[in-house]
Amino acid sequence: MGAFSDLDSLYQPATLPTPPPDAPRLLQRGEGLLKADVVLTAHEGQPVVLKDYRRYAGTWLALPARLLLRRESRMLERLRDWPHSPRLVGHLGKLTLLMEYVPGEMLSDAMSAGVPLEFGQLMAALTSLHAASIVHNDVRGSNIIVTRGRVVLIDFASALRLPGGRALRFLLRPMRRSDLSSVLKLKQRLTGQPLTEEEQRLGRKPRWIRALQRLWKQRLLPRLKARTARRAT
Repeated sequence: MGAFSDLDSLYQPATLPTPPPDAPRLLQRGEGLLKADVVLTAHEGQPVVLKDYRRYAGTWLALPARLLLRRESRMLERLRDWPHSPRLVGHLGKLTLLMEYVPGEMLSDAMSAGVPLEFGQLMAALTSLHAASIVHNDVRGSNIIVTRGRVVLIDFASALRLPGGRALRFLLRPMRRSDLSSVLKLKQRLTGQPLTEEEQRLGRKPRWIRALQRLWKQRLLPRLKARTARRAT
C-alpha cells in the first residue's frame, strides 16, 4: 500500500521455513460471544491459522460471524504489503478464514520470558497503520506477536478504515488515540515503568470513547450474552 512508510515497504523479515503441524492444534478456544476457535493447521503443505466460527452455523449468530470474517478478510487484503500483519490465505467456507501462521510469542508471554522488545517499534508500527487511515481498535497483549525481530498485530475483526472527509477525520483522531492508549497501558503494565507526561497526554482517551466502552461492556454485551444463552436452551 502506498500509504505506508518507505521503511515499512523496505522491511524484509527473515523467512525461516516453519513445518506444518502433523495434526490440527487448538491455539484458542472461542469462549464468549462471537469468539472464534483459532487452530494451527496445514493447508497446501504450509502451516496456517484457521479462524473458525462454524459452531454458530444454523444460529442467529451466523450472520454477524460472517460479517466479522468478511471485514477481517478485506482488511488483511488491504494490509497485504504491511509487514506487521499476517497475510490472508483464503477461506474454507463462509464461517472460516485462513491466515498466515506467524511463529512467535504473544507480547505478554514474550516480556515475561525476557524477550527484548522496543516499544518504540510497536508505536512506529501503529503510527504507520494510522497514517493509512486505519485503526486496529482492539490492541491488547494477546493480539500482538513478537517474532524474529518484528512485531505483528493480529485479529483485525474490529479494525476500521476511515479515509478522507471531514466527518471521518473527526472520528479518526480520537480512535487513533484509543489505540495508542492501549499500547501505553501495556508498556506500563509489562515494564513497571511510569509513563512520561507526554505519554500520559498521548494515551488519554476522549471522554466519549470511554463512555461508549462502558456502555458496551456494562450494558450491551451482558444483554447479548443473556439473549444468546436463552436461545441456546
